[in-house]
Amino acid sequence: MTRTELRLALQIAFTYIGTVVGAGFASGQEILQFFTMLGPYAYPGILLATFMFAWVGIKILLLGRKLEAQSYRDLTAYLFGHKIAGAIDTFMMVMLFFVTVAMLAGVGALFEEQLQLSFQIGVILTMVLTFLTILRGMKGIMVANSIIVPIMLVVVLTIFTKSFLQTDHLPNLTPLHDVQPWKWITSGISYAALNLGLAVSVLVPLGGEIKSTRALKLGGLIGALGLGVMLLGAQYAMSTRMPGILEYEVPMGFLSSTFNPLMQGLFTVALFGEIYSTLIANVYGLGSQLASPRRPVQGYLVTVLILTAAFFVAQVGFSNIVQYLYPIFGNLSFLLLLVLLWPRVKLKN
Repeated sequence: MTRTELRLALQIAFTYIGTVVGAGFASGQEILQFFTMLGPYAYPGILLATFMFAWVGIKILLLGRKLEAQSYRDLTAYLFGHKIAGAIDTFMMVMLFFVTVAMLAGVGALFEEQLQLSFQIGVILTMVLTFLTILRGMKGIMVANSIIVPIMLVVVLTIFTKSFLQTDHLPNLTPLHDVQPWKWITSGISYAALNLGLAVSVLVPLGGEIKSTRALKLGGLIGALGLGVMLLGAQYAMSTRMPGILEYEVPMGFLSSTFNPLMQGLFTVALFGEIYSTLIANVYGLGSQLASPRRPVQGYLVTVLILTAAFFVAQVGFSNIVQYLYPIFGNLSFLLLLVLLWPRVKLKN
């Protein structure tokens, strides 16, 4: 593998990680709900999710390359035919829009709670930054994630290291409730399905733009392993504070606050970065569906309309959106994942 392919693989990996993680991951709530409450079963569940990220993520990237896809519509049409693909595309657009809303609401809450600034100022500044990034297309997203993701990795690994060295807080592996032995399987698959359902909007056109199969495979693998390392580190750190950590809406924020102000500041930066990386991925995915790539001005107008609509809906609040819509999206994404992996010989021929 050449140095150029290796650099490209790392950019792909960072884009993959940045697309998957978001406010739910950064806050620790997703990890807490899907894994930490399982006690000792959390670790095999995370390993299963990591395997799914590698297997399905690489599959999606390679399908994007094979189809020379410009949006995930090319993938759904290839798998299901144009009639069924229309219904799936509609669901995907609704899901991406409301997750976009959740990210804007999350960044507004971050500015309000951590920086003591106005909710609206935080949302508007992030909207402008998102628009400027998307102006550069896929290259802009890859560059942004190449900066954000290393910071996120450093913060999560630092929290893990500090938690590991604190002998007065040892991991509590007692499940919160009676957990069935197979629960880790459904949790691992459901977690991967929810996040892959959102990542498709970027992974498919990313695969269509990158010509090197080796870079796509290595990038998908590194991205999945990076996600697995972050999940394991955050899971261990939160297990050292169970069950008391359940009282906090932002468990990782609580952990960072137990160390020093610098660590808390880095966590705030990382949380903003994770929200921002997911936001640009979702808005880019929506824009690629609604606007022709041959008409850039149309794409810019669509991006502005998406962000403006999301701004008004975001006033509902981050917690309300996550509480009521994320479980629905997770279940439907799981069904889409099953269909994606199901052999489709006739359609391929």
